[in-house]
Amino acid sequence: MIKNTENIKLIHIGKCGGSTVSTILKNNNINFQLTHIEKANFDMNEKYVIVIRNPIKRFISSFNWRHKLVVQDKTQENRFKGEKEILQYYKTANHLAENIFDFDINKTYIHHIKEDIHFYLGNFLTKCKKENILGIITTENMNHDIKHLFGIDNTLYINKNSKNNTILSQLGYDNLTKYLEKDFECIHKLYSLGCLSKEQYDNLLNY
Repeated sequence: MIKNTENIKLIHIGKCGGSTVSTILKNNNINFQLTHIEKANFDMNEKYVIVIRNPIKRFISSFNWRHKLVVQDKTQENRFKGEKEILQYYKTANHLAENIFDFDINKTYIHHIKEDIHFYLGNFLTKCKKENILGIITTENMNHDIKHLFGIDNTLYINKNSKNNTILSQLGYDNLTKYLEKDFECIHKLYSLGCLSKEQYDNLLNY
């Protein structure tokens, strides 16, 4: 179990439940430093907790969350240039997934889809050692992982998306499996380092 004397760096990969984890740690007076919407930089003198999710589920959640804020609620419709137009055009995560290889993320920005798992962890995992990772919290098994790492019983969940528009066609699924290949490689790397249990690993691969 992680002690509060540890110097924790929390890597909050967007749309993986990191806001919930951050709030739980703050509510329980656990000190940590946050990495969010920026690449994680490895420091051998630091200890890390990573919040992560199945890449395909994360992609869908990212699209739906941005669509809600930008198109439906209009609270962030002008935050990022061109984002509103692309979200209006594709309408659903599946529509984007089916056409993902015609979509250039470097030219048309969608928040949290641009900053994927590899964005956060790609370079980090080329240097990080197992002993520097205190634990992994998976969205798929968040309450169990928080209890295991910190001894905290959780009932909180922040920024939970609706269940609408979460279904993928076979084409959409196949496309995202290829498109998110580097994200899956990060998960494989964490498992090969011994940082993920078999249950966590299987859940992260299972859409």
